[in-house]
Amino acid sequence: MQEILIVNDVVRDEYARWHKELESDDAYESNQTVGLCDVLRAHFLIADFFYSENYGIGGVGPRDKNLLHSAIYRQFVAYGGVQKWKNDHERCATLVFGLVKDHPFHDANKRTALLTLLYFLNRMKRVPTARQKDLEDFIVDISEGSLGKYRRFQELAKEGEDAEIYFIAEYIRRNSRPMDNAHRSVTYHQLNHCLKVYGYILDNIKDGTIDVYREYETKGFLGFGRNKIKRDRVMPGIPFQKGWKAQVPKGLVTKIREATKLDVQHGVDSASFFDEVDPLHSLIAEYSHPLQRLAYR
Repeated sequence: MQEILIVNDVVRDEYARWHKELESDDAYESNQTVGLCDVLRAHFLIADFFYSENYGIGGVGPRDKNLLHSAIYRQFVAYGGVQKWKNDHERCATLVFGLVKDHPFHDANKRTALLTLLYFLNRMKRVPTARQKDLEDFIVDISEGSLGKYRRFQELAKEGEDAEIYFIAEYIRRNSRPMDNAHRSVTYHQLNHCLKVYGYILDNIKDGTIDVYREYETKGFLGFGRNKIKRDRVMPGIPFQKGWKAQVPKGLVTKIREATKLDVQHGVDSASFFDEVDPLHSLIAEYSHPLQRLAYR
C-alpha cells in the first residue's frame, strides 16, 4: 500500500478495509489513466481532511463499488478494439464526469472529482491556470447539468454525441499549462519523507518552528559496542505553524535543499529529490478552500 497520512482512526481503518477489498480489482492504472486505488486514496484523504478540520462528512467510502468501477472504466471504453477517448484530456474529462454524475461515494463526490482532476493533471505534468474558484464552479456546473450555458458546449452539442466530455476536455486543456519541474508542491510530511532518503530529518517542533537535522551512524569505540545514531543540526527554526499536512512554501523548500546540499548544484535534481512523492496531500493543502466550499454546493 502506498504511504498515506491519515490522522483519523475511523477513516484510516475504513481506508485500509476498502483498499484491501479493491486492490486486486485495480486493473485501471497506467501511464495514461488514473486507477481505482488512486481515486480511493483521493476520497479518503479528503474525508480525513474534513474530519481533522471539524467539518465532518456525510459518509466515508464507496456506497456502491460497481458504480466506482463504472466511473473509472469510462477511461477505457472502446468500440471494435478502437479506444473511444484519444488523449489524456479526454480520459481525464470522462473520469471526472463519471465521478460527479455516478455518485459512487456516500459523500464528497464533487470534492473527490476535483481532486482527481488535479491529480490527473499532475500525472500529465500539467498544472491549472484557471482560478481555484473557477475550477470549483466548473465542477458544480458538471454536477448540475449546467454546461449548456457555455457557447462552446452548444456548438459541440450540435456536432454529435458526448458533447459534455469533449467540452470538459477542451476546458482542461485550455485552463492548464506544462508543469515547472524546478519546483514541486509538497507538505511537511512529504518533505520529511524526501529528506529521510538522503539521511536528513525534520524534528524538534517548538514555538511554531521545526529544525532540519542530518542523521548518521557512528561505530563504537575501536569498532566495539553498538553503533550510535547521531544528529547535526543543519537548519534551525524553519516555520512550522500549521502541522505536517500544511504546504511548504516553495522558497523554503529551495532554502532547505540548498542547506542540505540536495540541489542541482550538488548533483540532486528535482526529479530525484521528489521521486515517488504522492501529490494528493499537497493538492489538498493547496486547494483546501474550494474543497471546503464544495461541501456546501
